[in-house]
Amino acid sequence: IGSIDPNDKVSGKGIEKLKNAGLKIITGISENDCIKLNRRFYTYHIKKRPYIIFKWAQTKDGFIDIQRKANKNSTPEWITNEYCRTLVHKWRTEEDAFMVGTKTVLIDNPQLTARNWSGRNPVRVIIDKNLQIPKSFKIFDNKAKTIILNSKENKQEKNIFYVKTDFEKNAVQNIIKVLYEHKIQSVVIEGGAFTLNEFIKENLWDEARIFTGNKYFKTGIKAPDFDFPVSENYLYDDISLKIYKNPANEFYR
Repeated sequence: IGSIDPNDKVSGKGIEKLKNAGLKIITGISENDCIKLNRRFYTYHIKKRPYIIFKWAQTKDGFIDIQRKANKNSTPEWITNEYCRTLVHKWRTEEDAFMVGTKTVLIDNPQLTARNWSGRNPVRVIIDKNLQIPKSFKIFDNKAKTIILNSKENKQEKNIFYVKTDFEKNAVQNIIKVLYEHKIQSVVIEGGAFTLNEFIKENLWDEARIFTGNKYFKTGIKAPDFDFPVSENYLYDDISLKIYKNPANEFYR
């Protein structure tokens, strides 16, 4: 056995049954590799929170978006290429949830589904403190479970879960608590900049996936200040992807 299940409800019980059946059990075989492979599961059961992944795209001069307003004519200024956007859809099938803030939804009206890759859709987590997002927006379709974190009400409407959340004190911890209670083992935080920066301030992240495109905006919304060693580096034509792993996460050791 490589590693013992960290879930208190089952930990060691299977091993005990095997021993009682007269089998010789050896544990700890490539234990670190096993834990690394199952780091989402271990994070959820030991740290009582999801495995947290940052994801954003930035320009050569460090902007994640031009300064756009929420209106019908607001179209995204793509920083990456089609291959990278397809890769993100693949990631959506691999992680439990994707989270964005109010401004991101109002400006981009994203669907947050895996339309360009075969697989399940992630849970959509939307931070909408004052319930500003119109019901006509794409996140309110029936394509995936959707959690609306807000300061006003608790209710469920089909696949939409409104969860009243305290944003005044320990907002990041309160958000994480909701995700844990909904049994979300991993979450990708796509933005916006305010949400990302709040999690960075708390050093509450495990992995970051940052695209850098071959464009210059010169002005707009600045990318988060993120100064950590790069763990992996990829190049897709003229788009770079850097993977960062939080050195404080013991499941990488």
